[in-house]
Order: sequence, then structure tokens, then C-alpha cells
Amino acid sequence: MWRASWVGMAWRAGRCVLAAWLLAAAAGASLARADQDRPPLPMAAWLESGRAASIDQVAALPGNAWQAAQAGQVHDLGGDHTLWLRLRLQRGAHEPAAWRLTLPVALIDDVALFEREGGGWRTQRAGDAVAVADWSRPGRHPAFDVRLEGASPRIVYLRVRHSDPIGFPLTWQPAAEAERADLREHLALGLALGCLMVLAAWCLVQVALHRDAIHVWYALYGLTLLLAVGTVTGVAGYLLWDESPRWADAAQGVVPMLTAGVHLLFMVHLCALWGRHPWVSRSAFLMGWAVVALACAYPWLGAVAQRYVVAAAMLASELVGMALAVLAWRRGDRVGPLVLLAYAPLALAIGAAVLRLFGVIPAGWFSLDSAALAAALAVPLLLLALNERARFRLGVLDRLQHSASQDALTGVLTASAFTARLQTAVTGAFMRGEGSAVLLVDLGNLRRIREFHGDAATERCLLRLVMLLNRVVRPSDPVGRIDTGRFAVLVEGSRSRGEVKAAMVRLVASGLSPGRGGEAAIPMQLRVACAMLPEKVNAPAAMLRELGALVERISPQSRRPVRFLDPGEDPASVPDAQEEEAAA
Repeated sequence: MWRASWVGMAWRAGRCVLAAWLLAAAAGASLARADQDRPPLPMAAWLESGRAASIDQVAALPGNAWQAAQAGQVHDLGGDHTLWLRLRLQRGAHEPAAWRLTLPVALIDDVALFEREGGGWRTQRAGDAVAVADWSRPGRHPAFDVRLEGASPRIVYLRVRHSDPIGFPLTWQPAAEAERADLREHLALGLALGCLMVLAAWCLVQVALHRDAIHVWYALYGLTLLLAVGTVTGVAGYLLWDESPRWADAAQGVVPMLTAGVHLLFMVHLCALWGRHPWVSRSAFLMGWAVVALACAYPWLGAVAQRYVVAAAMLASELVGMALAVLAWRRGDRVGPLVLLAYAPLALAIGAAVLRLFGVIPAGWFSLDSAALAAALAVPLLLLALNERARFRLGVLDRLQHSASQDALTGVLTASAFTARLQTAVTGAFMRGEGSAVLLVDLGNLRRIREFHGDAATERCLLRLVMLLNRVVRPSDPVGRIDTGRFAVLVEGSRSRGEVKAAMVRLVASGLSPGRGGEAAIPMQLRVACAMLPEKVNAPAAMLRELGALVERISPQSRRPVRFLDPGEDPASVPDAQEEEAAA
């Protein structure tokens, strides 16, 4: 039943995540809808084997040197190759003169736009090789402003340099439409980054409150994931390190790898498989630190090595993390299905990023910006998983803390814990005259029940007695187990002997009344000794001894099973009920 309920919850959460993912994909596709409604840009490509050609040499190339190309086509730019694109730009008769050419990819190394101006060339540059502050138009990704004064076509040249095979879209829009598209993109990214920031802050608050190591790892993971999303989408390069082009280029590999390593370390702590699968947890833990070390060494690796190291780190982190989640699910852990649902969209985004890295698919929204939306979708599910793990751990700690003050069989207070509560009541009665009733309830026929029915039935009778006590006293009144078959109750604020006696009479009658089957059919002969505060003020231990002596004087078959300890009265001098009847 438990597993079925969780499977149903996981299925509902999975449908919500899938619907949110599809909506996010539709939103990302709508960002380029205005550009898709336009005819594709006429363009031709020339791939230079080197980086020595000048713009004058490229412009003088014969027509047969150029090959037809289209936006999104993957070009192999590794090995110091340079891609030159010749674009033919033209506007309609009723369209504005201010236009913008955008490459919505934040990781291109160097992009330059050349357009004729007078007798020379006007150059606009962008890319990781140039500080963002020095771009012709600073932003998340390269964008160039072009002004078309007349209706005649205009030829411009685009130079692209990159260390890996890459394909990229080209967005050609009026400047006003491009501004609105940027605002929509910034809104979506702001929501995603805001969710991650709130999650990281919440984890830091939990660290301060509970001192739990898992929240430390999750806060660190949330911060690195926030930084990775900002790096891949260009937000970090635009706002944080816009003056450092070298780090802006290296951060595209260092930060995602660092996030992958911290992700593995976080998953090891979240899934908590050290007990059942120690070698799996140890291997994942060591792999996480190895990925962190490779992230630190990334800037000093070659371009080809960087590509393979990043791909291996990202895939290993995602696959091993999901394997840990599957193992947690198989053992019945509630964290497992939540983690799997959280990382399913992120796994798609990481797979697309690896395919883009090797030139299988072009760079674009699906292979870059989708990681931000996938991370935002994972936030609520990871929060549920973390809450579930934290609740379990805090529950274990709470049980450990209460194990010294709670009886293992009945769950009521132990003798020492009840004595401490009684000390507070005695102090209040002595200092301020606060009223309370101290009750000692004894199972008089405990020995006969054990002899005729066994230990198991005896324990069930004790549990039944605790249930009866909880029915006649308030939930706030402390109940403690003083001896094997003896319980003490502190009824705080009580001053009426009549109310206390009526409640105890009901308790005794309930014990004698047979129930339905099993231990409920065994009658329990209860004896009750009572002391009223502040009528009888004594040390807690002495008071319990006096009540114990009084209850021993009550026979299990007595017609007066409820007795009160009067002030100044010696319990040993109180006659038994049978002695009273014989004297009568």
C-alpha cells in the first residue's frame, strides 16, 4: 500500500514535470518565432585553413570559392580553422532601418562582423576572446547592430573562430523586436536563476538551524548549479567577469565540470547507500572528487583533451547519479523516485550539450539554455527529496534523544524523566501553591497474568493499561512507568479530590470490563494511590515511596481500590480494606 501510494505520487509528479518541460520548450521555441517567420538569410561560407586572411582578401575571393550555407549548419573549426560567412542583407520597403544580427550562443570564442563604410571596413567584435566590456554591444551573447538605409541589398562578412566543431543559429530581426525577445529571455532566465538562488539560501538557513551535513552539500550544489547555468547562458560572463576574457573562455568548461563533481558528492550523501552498497558509494565519492580535480586542471589541457574531459565528466556524473537514485528506489527509499524525476529533464539537457560538443547537433536553445529550465524544473522535486531525507534523519535523532526519557515498551516517560517533571510540580506547589494530583496506578494481578497467560500477554495488558490512562487524563498530563506494572500520573492544575476519584474509578472499571478477544478479555485489577498538591508536599522520591507503600496496602480484591494520601498520615498505618471489613 505504501509503495503503491508513492508510485502514484511519482507518476503525478512525473506528468507535472513533463508538462512543465514541454511548456518550457514551447516558450523557448516561441522566442525565435518572429525570426522563423522571415525567409532564411542568403549566405555563403568559406572555411579558411588558418587565421591569416584579412577582410580585403576575403572580399576579393572569386564566387566559386564560396559554398552555399544555412544557419545551424555544423562547421569543423578545430585545428585553427576560420569560418567566413558572406551575408546578403536587405529590408522591405516599409520596414525600419535599424536591424540586429544575433548569434544566440554564449560560448563562441571570437566573432567579428565586417561591413563597408566609406573606403574601409567597420568592424564589430564579440566572443570569449574579447572582454564583454569591449564588445560593440555587450550582452549575454554576440549581437551586432546593422543599419540599412535604402532598399538595396547590402553585403556583410562574419568571421567565426572556435576551438571545436560548432553550428549556430543566426537571428536577423529589427532592433525593436530583438529588444523584446531579449526581455523575454531574461525573464525566463531570471525565474530559473531565482529558483536556484532561493533554494541555495534555504539550504544555508537549514544548515544554520539543524547543523546537518547534507544541507551543506546541497547548498554547495545549488550555488555551483546556479553558477553553471549563469555561465552556459552567458549571464555570468555578462555580469560577473566581463573584464576577463581568458576566464570567460575557461569558465565554459571549468564551472560545468565543477558542478558535475559536486553533484556526485551531493548524490552520495542524499541517497545514503553506504550501508547496503558501500563500494558503489565509495566509487561515486572518489569519482566526484576526481571530477573536481579535473575541473581545476581544465585550463591547462589542450583543446581536444578539454572536449573529451568535459564530455566524460558530464556523462559520468549524470549516469552515476541516476544509478544511485535507482539503487535507492530499489531498496524502498522515498528519495529515489523523486531524484529520478528531478534529473530526467536535466539528463536530456546534458545529453544535448555533449552532442553539441562533438558537432552532432548545432548549438542553440535546446543544447544550451534548456539546461537552465531543466535545473529550475528540478528544484521542487529536489526540495521534496531533501525534505524527505532531512525528515528521516531528524526523526532518527529525535528518537535517539527521547530514548533516554521514554519507556521502550509503552512510550511513556521513564522513572527518572517523570521524577524531573514531578520535581517541577512540587516546587510550584511549595513556592506558589499550585495545585496538582499525583497518581500511582498499579496492576495488582500482574503476577497471575504472567503465570497463566505468558510474557507476551502481559506486555499487551500493560499497553492496554497505558491506552486506558490516556483516555482518562489529558494529553498534556505526563505519564511515567515507575516499575514493571506500576505507572505514575501527574494531573497538573487539579485541586478537586472528587474529580480525580471519579476519573480513577472509571479507570478501574475499564480495567475490569472484558473487551473483545485476546488480551482485552483479561481483567486487570487496578489499585490507585493519590496525593494532592499542595496538601501533601514532599520530595518527589519520598512522595513516590509513600504512594507505593499505600498502594501495597490495597488488596487487588479490595472494594476501595482508590485511596488518597492525607497530610501527615503514615501509609503503613492505613488499614487494608479486608481488615476494615473484618473489623466491621
